[in-house]
Amino acid sequence: MTTKTNKNSAIGNDISKIPNRHKPYFEVDADNKITSYKRSVGIDKVILKARLITEEIEDVTSMFSYHIEHESQSNGFTKISYIMDLREQFGVYIKLQPFITGVNAELQLHSKFTTNLIGNSSIILDILNNLKWFIVRLDVATDYTTPFSTSAYLRRNGNQSQTNFETSSWSGSMGNRNKTACDSHYDRKAEDESLEGNFTNRFEVKLFFKEADNMTFANLNHALIVQRLQKEMFIPCLTYSYFHDKQVKTNRGDKIYIDLIRQAKEADNENSIKLLLTKSQWTTFRKHFKFCRDDIEQAYLDCSHIMYDFLLPSED
Repeated sequence: MTTKTNKNSAIGNDISKIPNRHKPYFEVDADNKITSYKRSVGIDKVILKARLITEEIEDVTSMFSYHIEHESQSNGFTKISYIMDLREQFGVYIKLQPFITGVNAELQLHSKFTTNLIGNSSIILDILNNLKWFIVRLDVATDYTTPFSTSAYLRRNGNQSQTNFETSSWSGSMGNRNKTACDSHYDRKAEDESLEGNFTNRFEVKLFFKEADNMTFANLNHALIVQRLQKEMFIPCLTYSYFHDKQVKTNRGDKIYIDLIRQAKEADNENSIKLLLTKSQWTTFRKHFKFCRDDIEQAYLDCSHIMYDFLLPSED
């Protein structure tokens, strides 16, 4: 929830005070008070891993055709994998490594699978019912009706790199083994021109877990997911934020905060705002950005009872 520190917030105000062109951005209650931004929350991708025994691997390979991949290792050995690419048919990708002891199986659920909330193939669900599968990556996507150009996000900590392009921004290192989250903000319409609907502005958080986290579909730790999401800083519309009419003295003269943010979004490098501010100003900037952030963790909780319905069997 946007805090009281954000005096320009639309949350809690009467929708009649909002310009007509911005009214589609918000949800209202029975009294026409704005309760939140319009949001659509779901799971975009899930990656699971497991330690399967030979019989379990044979059970899976008996269900689908597969091809074998050979990968040369630096120690001179060759890693053999059985690949079942079922993305077109089910939205699923399976990789098994039968000659490895330990974690030797990976199962990817792509958006074709995770956005199908009316039920999926019982064949895939039977594989998922094996309690050995644990989640190593869970992508939580929040879509807004606000334009990409009027929104912004800030990397979750000052040490993360952030790369910006014309219609997307990315933060975090996918190669860091100790990462807990990586972020992306992008215009879905720019990614897919055939996309229909108004929820085109996406902020996506890729959450990463270790085996010791015991994150499974049978035992989803929503508290840990919420704890990670609370660290994200995304503003759906800068017009209704602290930064709307604020200026700051920089080493290049007085600058309007929103202009700085937009300048940073256009830069193909790490967030360039930091380069213009003193350490104290940067700390203050992050503090105010956090005050204005959208409560995506609440949006997740509000939808958590239905967003995993892709685990239900289809009626066919």
